[in-house]
Amino acid sequence: MNHRMVDRPEPTRKSQSDIALLGRLVKQARPYWGHISAILALRMFGVPLALLTPVPLAIAVDRVVGSDELPGFISPFVPDAWTDSNLGLLAFVAGFQLLIVLLTQLQELGSYALRAVAGQGLAKEFRSKLFAHLQRLSLRYHDTQGMAESVYRVQMDAPAIRDVAINSVIPTLGSAVTLVAMVFVIARIDWQLALVALAVSPMLFGLARFYNTRMRPRY
Repeated sequence: MNHRMVDRPEPTRKSQSDIALLGRLVKQARPYWGHISAILALRMFGVPLALLTPVPLAIAVDRVVGSDELPGFISPFVPDAWTDSNLGLLAFVAGFQLLIVLLTQLQELGSYALRAVAGQGLAKEFRSKLFAHLQRLSLRYHDTQGMAESVYRVQMDAPAIRDVAINSVIPTLGSAVTLVAMVFVIARIDWQLALVALAVSPMLFGLARFYNTRMRPRY
């Protein structure tokens, strides 16, 4: 009996733009828009907290050690009896620092809990859809292609939607807002220093683009 070698068909992949993939991601994540919006809101809440982090130390150095005036947005919250007392100002600085740390930890805790719920839910639903799609395929397909890759895709690749939607898009938006806020604050203090800080941005964007160009075809 003669046996003929049958070539295994190569899978065809339709190249899609980042915008198209983002649109499909938004559609897939629709049941968790509320969670994602809350995560984004908590992320934005972390921006002013990050800007306030160095303020207590600045007050301790500039006002307690030095003789500068309190920042205008801080003065209304400092009791008049503490304004001329180094001990009172140090107590205010310590309390202010503790408040910032407490709010930061609460913000991170809430964000972590929401990311866990939304991320696991997205991965579960996407894995279920992949599995349902595999069940609709013919037995001939599974016999030809094998089951190992299909099972691997369902188990290992499905959580990628969580990594993109929760761990990539939202941190990117939050980092962009933080960058703009930081540059604005630095520019108010010293615009030349702000230009120096921005000088590295084109190189970082170029490296990110180079990495995306090299890695995208491999996926």
